[in-house]
Amino acid sequence: MLSKRKSTCIFGIVAATSTFAGAGVLTLNTTFGFTDLDTSYDAGSGLYIAQSTLSTSGDVTNWGTALPLSADFLAGQIGVGNNAFVEFRMDINNITGTSADGINGRILIRDIDGDNLSGSFIGTWDFVGGFGFFDGIVSLAQFNDNAGDGIFESTSVGDQFAMPDQELTGAISFLIQMPDWFDAGGFDERSSQGDGMLFVPTPGSISLLAIGGVLASRRRRG
Repeated sequence: MLSKRKSTCIFGIVAATSTFAGAGVLTLNTTFGFTDLDTSYDAGSGLYIAQSTLSTSGDVTNWGTALPLSADFLAGQIGVGNNAFVEFRMDINNITGTSADGINGRILIRDIDGDNLSGSFIGTWDFVGGFGFFDGIVSLAQFNDNAGDGIFESTSVGDQFAMPDQELTGAISFLIQMPDWFDAGGFDERSSQGDGMLFVPTPGSISLLAIGGVLASRRRRG
């Protein structure tokens, strides 16, 4: 249903870096993207969860090196004999017929030996043409070296990079096909995709809401 991350993510990256790097206030550090996330929504608690299954695939890419280095998460390999796991969760509130807020968002992207990328986010949902579009702002994102090796590793051999040690901020987006909206009640086992761009902030950084707009315009064109 949804396209592979690496082929689509580059357009958003180019747009973002040309817009914001020229201003000298943000440096692109990390991107991530995953397709075929198993997604559920509990109307009673308001909890929305999108997490990896055997069909999920994607990548985390470090742009803070001379050449970008990626850790690929291949379909059928996430969590099979390893600790790799992906989960995005948020609370949904302020639901209207075409919009909703996402609060208390949490990112968890774990590699094969337990290192992870984590962060917080908030944002808004829009219901357009049978699809839900989410755009949010990420804060307090960082890599956590739980295995003690300093390396974020792919589910396949050889794809890895040294974990950045900066605290990062940026933008996150989701796309999910929705025959009905959040106001119709809960749901299970829907497929969604998620993308994110993380930057090294500096004093005087412009509003990251603008970056979320870049992600939204890229996603809706895709």
